[in-house]
Amino acid sequence: MPSLLELQRAFAAEPPAVYRGNMRANRAKALAGAFPVVRKIVGEDFFEGLAQRYARAYPTRSGDLNEYGERLAQFLAEFAPTQDLPYLPDVARMEWLAHRAYFAADAVPFDAESLKDISGRSLRPHLAPACALLRSPWPLGRLWTIHQDDYQGAFAIDLGAGPDRILVHRPRWRAQVDSLTPGDFAFLEAASRGEALGAALEAGLAAEPLFDAPGGLARWIDAGVIDALA
Repeated sequence: MPSLLELQRAFAAEPPAVYRGNMRANRAKALAGAFPVVRKIVGEDFFEGLAQRYARAYPTRSGDLNEYGERLAQFLAEFAPTQDLPYLPDVARMEWLAHRAYFAADAVPFDAESLKDISGRSLRPHLAPACALLRSPWPLGRLWTIHQDDYQGAFAIDLGAGPDRILVHRPRWRAQVDSLTPGDFAFLEAASRGEALGAALEAGLAAEPLFDAPGGLARWIDAGVIDALA
């Protein structure tokens, strides 16, 4: 096994271009891993060129490649060659939330004992760490679904079917994107702001008069989206 000194000498002897090339390749691979839907939409060759332009526009300041790509949505909004795909920045925003959800901490199992006596208490629903919400004028939920590797349905989409309100979460080991009704979205959005349970339920009813307030709370607890009432 080479000694530390020998490894240092070998490193110093390599041309700097080798390491710059490896770094570029690693960044491009990390970007492709975080944004597979964007990559499928624009095509592999185009994405490779896009990744190089993004690296020049937004050089990483972190040694953790899992944090690389945070500003891709902003880059796509300004990148001239993608202006004929106006939904692409929101797709990137959705994928970044899914990327972060994958690495988020596990949710703490919901404590059913907290529901035994809630009279007179100002409880606040808490969203699990992997959860995030996003509004878009584009049908993001459908865009996500039809570009999944295991999708076997018709590859068809109406880009005028928006607006969409999505929840990004990680029920198990894989990030998931779900389109929400106006009531569910308003309820979870209020919860994400730290509002009390009553106010969050009222927000859901205001957005959708037929919102099932008690059922909505139970459903999101069962789904692991709400992990505490405190």
